[in-house]
Amino acid sequence: MQKEYMEILEALIDKLTLSAILEMLERICHKKAENLRTHWQDETSAKFWDKAARQIEQINVDV
Repeated sequence: MQKEYMEILEALIDKLTLSAILEMLERICHKKAENLRTHWQDETSAKFWDKAARQIEQINVDV
């Protein structure tokens, strides 16, 4: 990973919360899945993005 991106992500977590970032990532994954289904008719890849969203949703953060 590039150090610059890690610093940007850390700053976002500091500004928001880790929980908020995870929620955004979950939404992004769902949107990617929807886009793949709607515009590319790629159900296989969409299922991977949906699975990623579900896994992120299961993460409990007490920070």
